[in-house]
Amino acid sequence: MMSGNELQYSLIGLGVVAILVLLVYNLWQERKARKHAEQAFRSTHHDVLLDGDVEPVIPPAPGGRMEPGIHPVSVPAVELAVVTPLPVQPARSSQNTQRQQEPVLGFEQQAVDCAVSIEAPAGVSASALFTAAQEVLAGVSRRLEWYGWSDMDRDWFPIDARTPGSINRACVTLQLVDRRGPISETELDRFYQQLQRVCEQFLAVPRLPARAEVLSHAAEIDRFCSEVDVQIAINVVAQKTSFAGTKLRGLAEAAGLALGTDGAYHAQDEAGRTLFTLGNQESVPFSSEQLRHLQTHGLSLVLDMPRVANPAQAFDRMISLAQHLAESLGGVVVDDNRAPLSDRAITLIRSQLGQFELQMDRQSMPAGGEIALRLFV
Repeated sequence: MMSGNELQYSLIGLGVVAILVLLVYNLWQERKARKHAEQAFRSTHHDVLLDGDVEPVIPPAPGGRMEPGIHPVSVPAVELAVVTPLPVQPARSSQNTQRQQEPVLGFEQQAVDCAVSIEAPAGVSASALFTAAQEVLAGVSRRLEWYGWSDMDRDWFPIDARTPGSINRACVTLQLVDRRGPISETELDRFYQQLQRVCEQFLAVPRLPARAEVLSHAAEIDRFCSEVDVQIAINVVAQKTSFAGTKLRGLAEAAGLALGTDGAYHAQDEAGRTLFTLGNQESVPFSSEQLRHLQTHGLSLVLDMPRVANPAQAFDRMISLAQHLAESLGGVVVDDNRAPLSDRAITLIRSQLGQFELQMDRQSMPAGGEIALRLFV
């Protein structure tokens, strides 16, 4: 018969083995989730610059990452990602063998972020953890989001400097890609090192995803983004006399556009999100005071395709406004080569916008949606 100490040691040993089994399983699930997310951003999209002869169309506006023209593209049939729940290391061996795995944070976190789970078995103040992280990670230029786990609600919730109470589990997500490109190895290493310092303050343990897998996934996301990052610009140029700022202001406001702090008029949807902009083709930005005396020879209308829901519909509205401005101001609608914009070119651009929109939909990243608004900035 076992003595009391022998039985205690045996139970402890079984608990350790159970924890190790769960850790191995969770790491396998994490690797599986990351591979699925990577597959969601792979495509067989060919180089649009190598397509056959097509009618010249509008080059995108300068700035940021974008295609140098709108050409026919093939929209590949891509298998959508199957996202598995974010694996989290159990906090206490005596109870966690019966716990079910936590639900996923959300597709956007799994698809475009590096998620690091953090265990604090002794508990940690949610607000203190967040505040310390804000100080140590102040130099991180990528988007960070913090979450805590609620045992009562069995769900993740956002945490900040005002979150009350303590938590045993947390998760921080680091966005991997934006218009600056993918996160670099140096950036990722610095984030890992600084996060480790934060966790050490609270006797917490972070589980850091493999660097190579994170960087590979970031490169896949960036490659896909470069394929659909398209901005369409059309111009209205004066034929004889320059455009007066006062008349331009009246036309823009009558069309429902609002003057932004960036010196351009914005056409907006019902939620206040920009559909397209109307700016000065010359170097002087618009302002309420400056428009009183403005004389310009050209206007530019720009549509940022991945950031706009239903971009083809927004394009139709932009074309309609351009034609109205040309008629009212005595100008003509042209492309960047100053060639008159034909009906056939307009139809082709609209068709291509629809194909780009479909391509984004097939990656579960709809144009103008939450993920797109995060990536294309």
